[in-house]
Amino acid sequence: MIRVEHQFLNMPFYTPDWEISHLFLGTFNPEGGDKVNYFYGRSKNKTWKLISEVFKDDFNPEEFEFFLAKLKKNKIACMDMIKSANVPEERITSINGNGYSDSKLINNSIQRDYNTQNILNIISQNKNIKVYSTWGAGPQIANWTDEIKKLKKIIPLVSPSMAARVPLGTEKFKYMLDDWSQKIAPTNL
Repeated sequence: MIRVEHQFLNMPFYTPDWEISHLFLGTFNPEGGDKVNYFYGRSKNKTWKLISEVFKDDFNPEEFEFFLAKLKKNKIACMDMIKSANVPEERITSINGNGYSDSKLINNSIQRDYNTQNILNIISQNKNIKVYSTWGAGPQIANWTDEIKKLKKIIPLVSPSMAARVPLGTEKFKYMLDDWSQKIAPTNL
């Protein structure tokens, strides 16, 4: 087994220390995967374009200091459910480089260390926080669902991935934006 840590584990924003009204939960950013500045940083993912539209601000993780300041101003943060994973050597490329399908990470061959308690601490420290995820029904493996249940009221959002399916004849980004706009009510606007 090869141990893979979260690539942000030692970054100050891994556990956000600012006031949060909107917490977006992801799955995992492996240390050996694509290097990104912040959560949801991969190009096929439209999270920051959607959040820019919903919050009427420009969230660009490439301009990191301005980006972080905007997160704090808008009381937004992200965290991932998985802190680290022990991966069989023959499966390491499916975690560290060839895509980020949750099914390759959340299965019975990979041992996951969850970030649940850290997330619960953030939730308890922020009154009236809304917690969102884009997992849909998500994986149905027992220890994953047990961890998710501990978080209670998660608001499901349509996946921000351009690879995600949408109803036939629907423009993907508009479909995503409509869903996110209805479910996220920015408190600062």
